[in-house]
Amino acid sequence: MFDVPELVRGASSGFSVLLLGSAAQPIASAVSSQLGLLWLSLTAALAFVLAGRRVGAAGRPLLQGPVAAVLAFTLTLPLVVVLQGGLHVVQSAVTLVYAVVVGAFATRLPRRAPRSRGTREGQGA
Repeated sequence: MFDVPELVRGASSGFSVLLLGSAAQPIASAVSSQLGLLWLSLTAALAFVLAGRRVGAAGRPLLQGPVAAVLAFTLTLPLVVVLQGGLHVVQSAVTLVYAVVVGAFATRLPRRAPRSRGTREGQGA
């Protein structure tokens, strides 16, 4: 049902983007107050798309995408609790719904054809 290695890779990629995006949020706010307001939402969208696209050979890709996105968010929760001094339940619930929706949407995005390794333009086989 799940392609577990791809599920883990997707959750890890999403977690990395969420972590880096959260760390860069003060910089985005310093550049522009509007950008600062949107930064975390844009970061979450990118993270959940990257997580949701890693469906590999999953039997149910429409289920694997949201699960990977939710796992990416879930990995951030311990940091959120420590840094914010608690968990904001409504904000976390909304973010979980956002992860499910964006993760499911990401499974429907067109994929690039895989490149063969070791061959570049101008090189022989």
